[in-house]
Amino acid sequence: MKTRLVVLCAALAACTEASSGGECELATSHVADCYGDEVGATFAESCTADTAAVALAEQCAPQDDSKSDLFGSTPILSPAVEQFKYGSIGADKLGLPLSVMKALPIVCKDLLPPGTDPRNQPLRAFGMIYEPGKQVPIGFSSRRLPLIGITLVGNTCSGCHTSTVRETASSARSMFFGAPAIRFDLQRYNDFLFDCISDTSRFNKQNLDRAFSELGVTGLDRMLAYGSSFMRMFVSDLQRKVGSVVTDGAWGPGRDDAIGLSAAILLGDQFLPTIPAPVDFPAVWNQQARRGHSLHWDGASGSAQERNILVSVGAGTPTNSVPVASIAAIQGWLEQLPAPKYPFSIDQSKLARGAQLFGEQCASCHAAGGTRTWSVIAIDEVRTDRNRLDSVTTAGIAKINSMSGTGWRFDNFVKTDGYATGLLDGIWLRAPYLHNGSVPTLRDLLVPATQRPVTFYRGNDTFTKADVGFVSNVAREGNDVYSLFDTRRAGNSNAGHEYGTTLTSTDRDALLEYLKGL
Repeated sequence: MKTRLVVLCAALAACTEASSGGECELATSHVADCYGDEVGATFAESCTADTAAVALAEQCAPQDDSKSDLFGSTPILSPAVEQFKYGSIGADKLGLPLSVMKALPIVCKDLLPPGTDPRNQPLRAFGMIYEPGKQVPIGFSSRRLPLIGITLVGNTCSGCHTSTVRETASSARSMFFGAPAIRFDLQRYNDFLFDCISDTSRFNKQNLDRAFSELGVTGLDRMLAYGSSFMRMFVSDLQRKVGSVVTDGAWGPGRDDAIGLSAAILLGDQFLPTIPAPVDFPAVWNQQARRGHSLHWDGASGSAQERNILVSVGAGTPTNSVPVASIAAIQGWLEQLPAPKYPFSIDQSKLARGAQLFGEQCASCHAAGGTRTWSVIAIDEVRTDRNRLDSVTTAGIAKINSMSGTGWRFDNFVKTDGYATGLLDGIWLRAPYLHNGSVPTLRDLLVPATQRPVTFYRGNDTFTKADVGFVSNVAREGNDVYSLFDTRRAGNSNAGHEYGTTLTSTDRDALLEYLKGL
């Protein structure tokens, strides 16, 4: 995920009146020595004699592989799929207290979508996926900080890259790792966090006390939330930054403005794009085949490590505390993760003709060994929406390439003039299509742009086999309200990529059957 909610703020005074005694001063100094001034300031705000004694009785966590990581070592989870689902990319080092994450849906239940149970897997309302026995959804890691005794949670890669599929609206959901998260609505989730924490009529001691009593939260977790002025101060700043990203309506589930968010959070206001450029979450399986090739929609990144660390620091990881080994373990698993096989039947009688058509219409850009596979196709040729391309500036690229931290530095990002090609492995599960998700199905992509849907709905994970994509003509199912996508909005054009659009209906069917099996 590209945004984060950092709740430990560096701008606080070193100690409050309650921490002016010798024990709290010593404990605050000890905490700051172990975790840095930001965490020390947070501890000071709620320090008591009891919490000071607990902090002074514990030692700093062991550092990570002799690197300058004040937050201690980051475990590598096993089996490897657990590392993908819950392994840290570092955002849990200055993250949201788990106790607060669990309390917010109770405190601000009126801000949740209708029908949401605030006590039972409430973040499903934003399209997140829970597993049995887990306190947090897939896409969050957790870290207990010794001395101060709280557990923090932070975003991971899997929140945006794990999806579900239903055969029919009444079918059970099947989960697929590495897939674009078709149901996850990042913007709505951020809005919920911001609106809840910044509203003193909801987020206050009385309401938190009720929620914590119900949840059984005690100790410093409880006191830190009561000293919530620091949370509101940072949330207000982060809300301002995220709010400065130019939009032309809601992104909808499965999308964000990656460039706008990165500029707002990492680079500063002077690098903010002046145009909206929302994009789909990409698929991240079979990374081994992509090693050494252009990455990101525009091919701006040539290094998976740099791409991953950019995500890490964009999610709130301190630059000198990036858990390089943990991120490498996630990448290693993704390199070996195969594209998911099409789970339904394929008409074998059409495959030979489909393979021939693929070779004629698609292979040069999308087959292994194709003459233009892994190339950046100039915008003047591909003619898809150019906002994502134009939102990246030479100055912004130079700023990113000037960034560095302990164990890493950037120098491989480039400014390009188009969009990158690549393999179509697992293409059946990458709908909606094009970089901005403006075409709902593969069948729609294989007709002239003027015949593609002007509006449709996103967020439904019911699959349509005939068209190869997700159901996009249903506005709601029960409490699930799907997001209207309007291709006339800025950044949402469904124009361009008019390859294979003159096929006969019979040939189009054959090509679709072949594409299902890639």
